Amino acid sequence: MFRKCLAPLTLLMLHGHPSPASAISRPAEHPIPAPAMTVNADTLTPGMVTFTPDIAYSTLPGYRPMLLDLYRPGGNGRHPLVIFVHGGSWTTGSKRTTGNFADFPGVLGTLAQRGFVVASADYRLSGEAPFPAALQDIKAAIRFLRANAERYGIDPARIAIWGASAGAHLGALAAFTGEDMEFDPPGMEHAGQSDRVQAFVGWYGPYELGGMFRQAMTPGSTVEPDGALRFFGCTRDGCPPGVFAKASPVSYADAGAPPTLLIHGTDDTTVPAEQSRQLNEKLKAAGASSELMLIGGVSHNWTGKDAQTTATASRKALEATFSWLERQLSGSR
Repeated sequence: MFRKCLAPLTLLMLHGHPSPASAISRPAEHPIPAPAMTVNADTLTPGMVTFTPDIAYSTLPGYRPMLLDLYRPGGNGRHPLVIFVHGGSWTTGSKRTTGNFADFPGVLGTLAQRGFVVASADYRLSGEAPFPAALQDIKAAIRFLRANAERYGIDPARIAIWGASAGAHLGALAAFTGEDMEFDPPGMEHAGQSDRVQAFVGWYGPYELGGMFRQAMTPGSTVEPDGALRFFGCTRDGCPPGVFAKASPVSYADAGAPPTLLIHGTDDTTVPAEQSRQLNEKLKAAGASSELMLIGGVSHNWTGKDAQTTATASRKALEATFSWLERQLSGSR
């Protein structure tokens, strides 16, 4: 059974501060205690999470190895898998940071303690390779983890992908294009494994890119999205024909999409909430299962007018995400 309290997450509103070294520098296969703070009145029985850092899931000639961190709950049997994809405008970011969480590995460990195997994956950024390289990396991570399901205690029939910002864009594309050979590179590893997932969670993601970049392409714009534009092969003078349609998740939102949860701040000026509204409407019109949750008074990264508003919104998004994942992936083990 899944534990029902949202156990412990470290939510320190010091954006930009790195996670404590103790949370990310443990030797491979070394058990670490899950964090110790709860967010409701229930008391969580202390448990252990095994943290395995820097697993190479893809090695392509000419590029750095693509790495993921793995968090595994105690106990035997197969567990559902959640793959987290970080944001950063396709230009920056790390598998160990997101939003205003000072200890994001602690947050992922919390989810593992609730009965999930959790993977957090790096991918090629705009300065390393253009689209669709990052999408190919995320698909490679899904295939790698399926191929190693027995080794890592994963139930390959229960896999979800969860992304934030640019990571939500990549996660949505991966979720909506499962087994679509258009994005499969030649000679990919684990080609016999499916890259389909059974659920998708998107936090403040861009899903219709033409609208997102229209302002940036307008002469005189003060927006500086050069790294993001480079990721899609664009400059301020223009883009390759059709690239935004090809790279927009709304283009693939159909009845075959997995159950989807979209969460967005109503005051987001970086990625307007209309992006999540539009994808939600497209999925529902196609007959797919989709839920939209809007959090009032906060912008990108759940940033509010003060630290308390940011913390409250961040916790609300996490509670909704964890509970929804439990409902979607709670099949018998």
